[in-house]
Amino acid sequence: MLPPPGNARILIFAHFVNTFGNGAYLTTSALFLTRSVGLSPAQVALGLAVAAAVGMALSTPMGYAADHYGAKRVLIGTLLLLAITYAGLIAVRGVWSFTLLASVIAVGEACAKSANGAMVAAAVPSEQRLRLRAYLRSANNAGIGLGALAGSLPLLLDTRAAYVAMLLANTATFLAAAMVITRVRPAAPVPARPDDQPRLIALRDRSFFSFALVDGPVASLYNEMLSFALPLWLALRAHTLLWLGSAALVINTVGCVLFQVRATRGADGPADGARVGRRGALVVAGSCVLLGLTAALPVWLNCVVVLTAAAVHVLGELFLSTGTWAVIFGLAPEWAQGQYQGVYLTGRQIGNMVTPPLLTALVISRGGPGWLAVAAIFVVAGLAYPRLVGWGIRTRAVAVPAGG
Repeated sequence: MLPPPGNARILIFAHFVNTFGNGAYLTTSALFLTRSVGLSPAQVALGLAVAAAVGMALSTPMGYAADHYGAKRVLIGTLLLLAITYAGLIAVRGVWSFTLLASVIAVGEACAKSANGAMVAAAVPSEQRLRLRAYLRSANNAGIGLGALAGSLPLLLDTRAAYVAMLLANTATFLAAAMVITRVRPAAPVPARPDDQPRLIALRDRSFFSFALVDGPVASLYNEMLSFALPLWLALRAHTLLWLGSAALVINTVGCVLFQVRATRGADGPADGARVGRRGALVVAGSCVLLGLTAALPVWLNCVVVLTAAAVHVLGELFLSTGTWAVIFGLAPEWAQGQYQGVYLTGRQIGNMVTPPLLTALVISRGGPGWLAVAAIFVVAGLAYPRLVGWGIRTRAVAVPAGG
């Protein structure tokens, strides 16, 4: 369940501690901002929308900063900044102060994700990167799941004191994670940028940018399928089966925690990553077809089909995430891992903006045929992966070896 002692374990522990606090905050944030701070849902949505735009605009520059100043230094500084910013939410009294802090948080999270990806590339040899990234995703799911359970206590109390205590606890996890990160030692020196290469090379890499614009929204789509579309679908089509939405999320979380590392086997470079990603997209498409069938099934059979679809979905998600990491690590130059992570994050953030309205228009409004349309999106994306990644490999003078 864990890699040997060393950098990998240190990063996993830091990630788990941090995501535990994030899980607790995410569980309580909506009620804290509306019931304790006094913001309306529309004001919260406005602040988050502005913050998302700011974070998306600065994702690549933050990744460049991680490459230029060192991923470890930038990650520690970002964690400290996020600790201060989350604590600052206690003093929020209106929509503009919330929007300002939410924007700082969005930029900080973009920087932390880019720096974290660069840290993985620098902390272990190239052949170990995918496994470490898989361990981190397992830790992420475990931390958020347990944090969500811890966040249920402030919800039960529903007092400002309980929400403030939760914010301070989240702040403490950022500080603790920063302290743990100080123990990481680079596996090898990161090469300097060659003089003949542009600073923001990732933005000029049309093949990789195209991959990010396809795979980023696909990642958002398979995440929102279970957390957003399925619960609403069950509420509209099968009123007695609302618990199935929670059951599907449990299957997804447990599957990611237990099997993400195993899913990285056989992905030894960007070409393999494209094939694994294609396989994952087709598997997730199959889960969409299963969910579309529930519109015309009796209640007892709905239970079987939805739970089966959740199991199929998590298998495809494991393949898709593995393929994504193999492509990012494989196509990024060693001296630009951070900014390539940032460019990919831009594609992911675009997906986060377009996915909820897309799923609403297709699944909630169209019903069973809408699920088939979502399946078609995954099929098209899966078939495009080998071509996009092949384009990226051909544009490099030498095919990039495994993991980097």
